[in-house]
Amino acid sequence: MKAKVYLDFNSTHPPDHEALGEARAFYFEHFANSSGLSLESQLVNQKIEWAREQIAQIFTVQPKQIIFTGSATESNNLLLREFYRRRGERRLRVICSPFEHPSIAEPLKRFPEADITFMKASRDGAIEPVSPQSAADLAVLMAIQNESGLVLPLEDFAQQFFSQSIPVLADASQLIPKLCPDGPTCLQPRFIRYLTDRGCYVTATGHKVGAGFGAGLIITPPENVLSDNEPLLAGGNQEHGLRAGSHNVEAIIALALALGRRIAETSFTKWKAHTQRFEGYLLSAFSGLQGAEIIGANMQRAPGTTLLLLPGVPIDFLIMALDKAGITVSTGTSCKSRSRTASAALLAMGYSESEALGVVRLSYDQNLSDETMQTVASTLATAANRLSKL
Repeated sequence: MKAKVYLDFNSTHPPDHEALGEARAFYFEHFANSSGLSLESQLVNQKIEWAREQIAQIFTVQPKQIIFTGSATESNNLLLREFYRRRGERRLRVICSPFEHPSIAEPLKRFPEADITFMKASRDGAIEPVSPQSAADLAVLMAIQNESGLVLPLEDFAQQFFSQSIPVLADASQLIPKLCPDGPTCLQPRFIRYLTDRGCYVTATGHKVGAGFGAGLIITPPENVLSDNEPLLAGGNQEHGLRAGSHNVEAIIALALALGRRIAETSFTKWKAHTQRFEGYLLSAFSGLQGAEIIGANMQRAPGTTLLLLPGVPIDFLIMALDKAGITVSTGTSCKSRSRTASAALLAMGYSESEALGVVRLSYDQNLSDETMQTVASTLATAANRLSKL
């Protein structure tokens, strides 16, 4: 069934038809392998370098800091493996936020010689400060929590860890689509340079900005470009020998185009106002459901993400009811192959397992109409009320 109202932007952004169309038109005309020696291959490679330069200009970094991968998952795994290799004979010491995406949390579990210290979080989502005396080889903090939209204090942590000479892996998959010229510092494009100038390795992916699947990013610190890493897969020497595999030229071009368009067209002021209005409708609709709340409501959150806790409502059936009504939402994090386990982030915040399983995430852009907001709030509340009585 084709969704009439799509509210799962944090999982994947709807396709940017203009960016994808332009990228595909180039690929249909110039489809040679970018690693070849022919003039046509060189032309394709030049287009890849054009995309690298475009993205570098957006973030005011050097083109050599931009590394293309196939996804944010690959980017995160590649970096974690690199830091694990750098440890030498020592155990890898990692300071990690409790909110990380499975593409970071799962690889960390597989390192036999690693000691991981998780930061503590309160029920509202605040992360406790890390002691300046903490010793570590790597700190891992996502920029924006993908389920709740909580903005982590990455600006402060990046400065602290930089002063301690501790590199940071910053998953910015949810930050990149929220960047806008009129936002607070942590949501402006120049924030990426702030992070990389302080030793952060930033990762992201194209499908979060409407570029489709197939291209991810690593943005490295200016003087610490990865060039001698062992690739995850053996084979070619693409991207300075970091990864084996021919470039997905179409996806890379689309990423550069869609990223620029997203940032240029996004207004923080408009998006924040839309979010506040939508959440007002939702809270009003659920005023009769005891315990209903918006996770992290009193903390700094990125616009366009609302995580609703609905006690006593069978969420799986609620998702199906909304699907039938033509409304697409999510239960939280993606990339889990439709598995239903309690959110590790919510458990870390002190929510019970039943509470962590009882959430619905609505993620949307700045163009959600007032009529749609009211319709969704009413439909969601009606379905939840009916199902809670089963």
